[in-house]
Amino acid sequence: MAAIDLNTNESAHAALREAHAHLDWLGRALDMLSLEACASADEALERVGERLASVRGTAWLLGHSARVAAWREGRWFERARLDALTGDRPCALLSFDHHAVFANSAALAIGGISRSTPDPAGGVIQRDPQGEPTGLLLEAAAFGLWGLAPEPPETERPALIGRALDHLWNLGFAEVHDMFSRSWMVPILADALRTRSMRVRLFAGMEELDSIARDRDSWESDALRLAGGKIFIDGTLNSRTAWMLEPYADAPAGLERGKALLSTRQIAEAIDRCHNLRIGLAMHAIGDGAVRAGLDAIEDRRQVVRGMPPVRIEHCELIDQRDVPRFAELGVTASVQPCHLLADIEALMTGVPGRLDRVMPWRDLVRFGLLPGKTLLFGSDVPVVRADPIDSIIAATKRCRPGGAPIAPEQALPEEVAWACFRGSDK
Repeated sequence: MAAIDLNTNESAHAALREAHAHLDWLGRALDMLSLEACASADEALERVGERLASVRGTAWLLGHSARVAAWREGRWFERARLDALTGDRPCALLSFDHHAVFANSAALAIGGISRSTPDPAGGVIQRDPQGEPTGLLLEAAAFGLWGLAPEPPETERPALIGRALDHLWNLGFAEVHDMFSRSWMVPILADALRTRSMRVRLFAGMEELDSIARDRDSWESDALRLAGGKIFIDGTLNSRTAWMLEPYADAPAGLERGKALLSTRQIAEAIDRCHNLRIGLAMHAIGDGAVRAGLDAIEDRRQVVRGMPPVRIEHCELIDQRDVPRFAELGVTASVQPCHLLADIEALMTGVPGRLDRVMPWRDLVRFGLLPGKTLLFGSDVPVVRADPIDSIIAATKRCRPGGAPIAPEQALPEEVAWACFRGSDK
């Protein structure tokens, strides 16, 4: 394999590829209350209050992109404050990483969540010292509560998907990899792509996989394909559910090293299932413990993986030094989102202050054989963070926000190499 020149000044010119997006969520988020710009809990509550005036009937009030680690208080407000504002109207506020939800009492009641409710498998109901739910739900508990809010009617779905595609096209993206695709999206996307010069590659959750794969010969084209399945090995950094090899510096009780959502055996079973369907697999793995578990399962199924379309590990926010060479050795693609470095600075500084040298080691991945645009892909995770590629270029080349101190500056990439990670195509 030819080495990559990390000091090249040669620029490639091609349309951009967004390698990690959520089209259905993006379409909804463009019209939903956003808490992204809030600097404090008080400001977030003020935004909720302003939005209440436009919520009609008995509809839920939903918000997204709460970046709590960056709030002045560094934590959510008390549930009583949200209750006083929203009353009997159910309200659920989604953290920017989509793995935590803060709910008011009305929403918790709809979800049947009380002090006697046990944590669901793969989830956490945060409780105060008296055992009363605080309103904060993590992982499966968050997904379950959020899923109780009514989704937009089916008649609005084509407009939502169309809006998401147009948003990404206007940012320069001609190819989009949709993560956790749902079966209802397939006919809508097939129709939408007839009038757009874009390609979409679908990565379906395992519960949707068979229904999407069953008749794919009838709808697959150069514009739209089922590229793989999608699994979650761990949670997220901000919720402290990302699975780490070493304890967090500030983990809540029970989450000292985050939360493993799948075992190595379960990951291997997902590999076998996708191999049988002749598709690839994308593995959500943020912590270095989750990354190692994914690589271990791939190594266990090495012969199977060699006969599959690409197997990818998504995010890879921390990678242990011993695991970096294994990506190229095992033929694994790293699909990363540099813009998360800008979003996660506070969480990194407080959660893993002694391990910042292992944060997003992109330069090491290239040095050990990953190829920008081929086996090292850039995306954003939109709408978890915005999709503007400039954010990721800044993160990849500067490793910090403007004017800030860089995190692991030795892992910075030259700008041309960073842009190459956004280019290429899965035709």
